[in-house]
Amino acid sequence: MDFLNRLFSQGLKMANLPAINSVVKVIKTLTEKDPRLGQTGTVIQYSGHGMVCVHFPDMPPGEGIFFNPHHLQIIES
Repeated sequence: MDFLNRLFSQGLKMANLPAINSVVKVIKTLTEKDPRLGQTGTVIQYSGHGMVCVHFPDMPPGEGIFFNPHHLQIIES
């Protein structure tokens, strides 16, 4: 039964993540001087720990930076 509870709770967490290809804005960073604060990018993948990988236009294709989903605002999904 514990396994099912863990699986169900992980599913709920994943439901709160922005969809792949969503456009998101970085609204919070670990430091105030982080240049990504205020920038918009595209969600390209998730980590196993519920982090969201965001690709920014100035990056090579396929690269991204992982963010806590609470630090992102969905602009377009």
